[in-house]
Amino acid sequence: MITAIDQREAVIGCPCGAVEQLAEVFHTSTRRYVRCPACDLVFLYPRPTRKSVEDYFCEAYDGDYGAVEACGDRQPVYQSVLKHLSLYRSSPGALLDVGCGDGKFLLLCRRAGWDCTGIELSEQAATRAARKGLTILPLHALQGGEDGRRFDVVALINVLETVADPLIMLRQAADLLTPRGLVIVRATNGLFHLPMRAPARWIGSRYDQAFHWYLYTTRSLKTLMESVGLKVISLRNSRPSRGPLSPVHPWFSRLKWTVSRALLWPLTQTLYHATGGRIVCAPSFEIVAQRSGNG
Repeated sequence: MITAIDQREAVIGCPCGAVEQLAEVFHTSTRRYVRCPACDLVFLYPRPTRKSVEDYFCEAYDGDYGAVEACGDRQPVYQSVLKHLSLYRSSPGALLDVGCGDGKFLLLCRRAGWDCTGIELSEQAATRAARKGLTILPLHALQGGEDGRRFDVVALINVLETVADPLIMLRQAADLLTPRGLVIVRATNGLFHLPMRAPARWIGSRYDQAFHWYLYTTRSLKTLMESVGLKVISLRNSRPSRGPLSPVHPWFSRLKWTVSRALLWPLTQTLYHATGGRIVCAPSFEIVAQRSGNG
């Protein structure tokens, strides 16, 4: 069990609101991660404050990860999410991508016939998206909608890992939906990444990149969604991306990760389909949800 940590501005406790004692999962020289026994969510302890999150994305995120997120390696991820969404909702319609980066997913959706809008904290990424002719709303648009606007789809692609409070983000997304609107989420799979810490270091990952501020299982994400009135209607493995490799990594590390990624996708998908979708075993998974009561 963990002891209290003296950090005046830190948000303590699980977003699900459970009062059970948090259990330590692992720690590094700079970070400590705990698990909530009530919902299975793994998160950084103490949790980050809203101000620290917004300051980071406004000032530092683009320099740290902007080039990686903007590269073509993410395109299969976006195609996977759009294909999954298309099984349950077709264009035309209004789609909002929260944390849209420089707009790659929005451009893909626009070509598919969607009326696309984004929200992005990074000023540099938002500027690049706007130059592509995309509509980028300010952050406060999440709080009740811009001029009462509602969306048929709200996308959260690897966003819930890096927000101050995922429950608040999911509630805001649900509030922005039209009556039969959908939320689609892509999230990192904790059941995959936790056992893979040692192999990841062998591949060449010097840091725990997959461990942002929150690490989800399907159970933890379903619990949070249901608590804000969202009913999960589809769950599946998501196509993996290359990850934050760059020329600064040794060539052997890049080679090992490239080979591992090439083998990973077919293996996880084979197992997923062989079990009728009951085993989510890829590095990330996708969830489609709608308001409870909207069959």
